[in-house]
Amino acid sequence: MQNKSLLKKFLSFSYGSWIGIIIGIVSTPVITRLLTPEDFGKASMFTLALNILMVFVMFGSDQSFVRFFYEEEEDARGKLLYKCLYIPVILIIVTTVIMALFYKRISFFLFREHSFILIAAMAAGVAGQIFYRYAVLVIRMKQRGNSYSILEMVNKSLNFGLIILFYFIMGERYEIIVYSTITALAIVAVIAIYLEKEIWDIKNIVSKKINHGRKEILKFSSPLMVSTFITMLFQSFDRMAIKHWSNFREIGVYAAAFKIVGILTVLQTTFATFWAPVSHENYMKNPNDTKLYEKVSRVVTAGMFIVAVGTIIGKDIFVIMLGKGYEKVGVIMPFLIFIPVMYTISETTVLGINFMKKSKWHIFISGTACLVNIAGNLILVPKNGATGSAITAAVTYIVFFSLRTFISLKYMKADYGLKKLYSGVTLIFCYAVTQLFWKDIALNMSIGVVILLIIVYMYKNDMIDIVKNRSIF
Repeated sequence: MQNKSLLKKFLSFSYGSWIGIIIGIVSTPVITRLLTPEDFGKASMFTLALNILMVFVMFGSDQSFVRFFYEEEEDARGKLLYKCLYIPVILIIVTTVIMALFYKRISFFLFREHSFILIAAMAAGVAGQIFYRYAVLVIRMKQRGNSYSILEMVNKSLNFGLIILFYFIMGERYEIIVYSTITALAIVAVIAIYLEKEIWDIKNIVSKKINHGRKEILKFSSPLMVSTFITMLFQSFDRMAIKHWSNFREIGVYAAAFKIVGILTVLQTTFATFWAPVSHENYMKNPNDTKLYEKVSRVVTAGMFIVAVGTIIGKDIFVIMLGKGYEKVGVIMPFLIFIPVMYTISETTVLGINFMKKSKWHIFISGTACLVNIAGNLILVPKNGATGSAITAAVTYIVFFSLRTFISLKYMKADYGLKKLYSGVTLIFCYAVTQLFWKDIALNMSIGVVILLIIVYMYKNDMIDIVKNRSIF
C-alpha cells in the first residue's frame, strides 16, 4: 500500500469523527441542562439495553462479514452480506416477540415504570442498529472514507437536532433521547444503504456461489458473539451495580461522565474503522511483515496517552459545562478515560489472534475481564457508588488490554514497546487517583503538565520519526 494512499484514507475516515467530537462537546452540556441527572440516568439505561440486545441479535455475524469480505470476489460480496444478515434478522424477530410478551417486567426493571411504547421503541432501535451497522460496514470495507465521515456527521447532527425538537414537543422527559436515537438511526441507515445500493440489491440473495457458506459464517461468528456478549456484560455491569446499590441520579452522573469519555471513544471508533481493513489487507499481502503494526501501535499509544492526560487536565472545564448536579463527574471521568485509551491501543496489539483466526481466545479474554469487573463492582460500588465503578472500569480495561496483547504475541511476534507503554499507564492511573483527594485546580494542572512532558519524552523518537520520515503514512 502506498504511503500517500494510506494517509489519504486515514484522513478521509477521520474528519467526520473530529467534527463529531465538536458536536459532542456542544451537545453534551446542552443535554445535561435539559435533563436532570435522574432522567439522564433513565435514558442511559435505554441505551445500555439497546447495546446489549444489539450484541445478542448480531451474533458476531458482522465480524464474519469483515473477515471474509476480501476473500470473496467483488460481485459475490452482496450475497455474503445477505448470508451474514440472515442471522440477526431471524434473532430480532424472536427477540421482539419475547420483549412484547414480557414488556411490563422489562420496562419496570429498566425504568421503574410499565411502558409498552418504550419496549416497542427498543425493538425498533435494535432493528435500526442492525441495518445501520451493516450499511456502514459495507462503506468501511470498500474503504470509502468520505462517505463514512459524512454519515458520522449526519448521524451526530441529526441526533442532537432531534433531541432539541422532541424537547420542545415533549418537555423535560428522558424519552426525548429514546425517540431521537431510534429516529436518527433509521434515517441514517436508509441513507447508508442507498449510497451502496448495488451491494444491497435484493438480487444478490440468489447470485453466484460464494466461498463462505452460512455454516462457516456461524463457526467464525459464534465464539465472537460469546466474547462480545461477555464484553458487553462487563461494560454494562457497572450501571447495573449502580442501579442496584444506588439510584438513577448516580447513574445519571456516571452516564454524563461516560458521555464526555464518549467523545474520546470517537477516536477509538475512527481508528478501528480505518485500521481493520488496512491491517487485514496488509496481512494478506505481507503476512510476515510486522513493522507497520509496531509503528502504528507506538504512535497510537503516544497519541492516546497525550489525549488522556490532556482530558484529565481539563476535566474541571467539562464539569462547569455540564451544569448543576454533575459535579462528581470530575472524579469519575479520569478513570473512565482508560476505557477508550486501553481499548484503542489493544486494537493494534491483538492482531495475532485475529489474523490466525483464533477467535475462541476472545471468549477467555472477555470472560476474565468480566470477572474482574464484577468483583470490582461488588467490592467498591456499595460504599463508593459511581466512583467505585469508574475505578473498576479502569482496572478492568488494563487487564483486558494485557490479555489481548500477550495472547496475541503467542501467534505473532512484534515489538510494541510494552515497557514504555506500562510506564505510561502507571503514570496516568496515579494521576487519576490524585483526583480523588486533591481538589486544587492549579495543582491538578501542574501535575498533568509534568506527566505530559514525561510521556512526550518517552515517545519522542517515535514522534520525530513520523514528522521527519512519515514512516507510517
